[in-house]
Amino acid sequence: MNRLQIRTAILFLSFLLMSVTFVYISPLVMMMGLLQGVIAAALIFWIVVFLLTFILGRAFCGYLCPMGAEQELFDKAVRTKLRRVPYLRYLKYLLAVLWVGGAIALAALAGNLAVKPLFGLGNGLPPWNAGAYLFLYGITLGVFVLVLIFGRRGMCNYFCPMSVVFMAITRIKDRVKIPSLHLEATPEDCIRCKKCEASCPMSLPVQEMAGNNAFLDPECIVCGSCADVCPKSVIRLAWFWKQ
Repeated sequence: MNRLQIRTAILFLSFLLMSVTFVYISPLVMMMGLLQGVIAAALIFWIVVFLLTFILGRAFCGYLCPMGAEQELFDKAVRTKLRRVPYLRYLKYLLAVLWVGGAIALAALAGNLAVKPLFGLGNGLPPWNAGAYLFLYGITLGVFVLVLIFGRRGMCNYFCPMSVVFMAITRIKDRVKIPSLHLEATPEDCIRCKKCEASCPMSLPVQEMAGNNAFLDPECIVCGSCADVCPKSVIRLAWFWKQ
């Protein structure tokens, strides 16, 4: 199996396991815990993932996020392009401020926080009841509708508050040149076939980025799709930054 096949398999598995994993990473469960003065598994999860972004970039978005997986799987079926909607992208910045600001405010109001990773989970398993299934089904359907309306990874581009935090960390690590997962290119070998742009799940101008050897767009999820389809191996994943 090549890297593209492995990535697709991981995304598919992430989507299949969403009914189990979602409650452990849910921003809603995280906020409910803070409201009761509890550090739930979801808060621990996001803190760890955000810290790992300094090393792995947005690899979580590219390889593990169940919502991202759902969008890409649906995109393979409906084959839509990202629809550019002016100013709509600012909505996710607003949602990020509300999410992060709300979490900080709730933590400050709670004072002493109790660490309870299994908050709301009882024996550690998600609550298998009709309400939980209906909620998860609603989210799945909602993400599918967003893909139909806004195209490829429309939720990530316009509505995901977590992506804003990922983008901020990515800008910091790229500016400081922390050894981390990123893309590099050999521009002189590019034949301008644009296969890289067609494969990019985030609809980025990859050919232009490769031509300038400047993959500094914080929306890049370092999935390596562009590198996998490049017939001349112009683009590659790298760890250490060139001086």
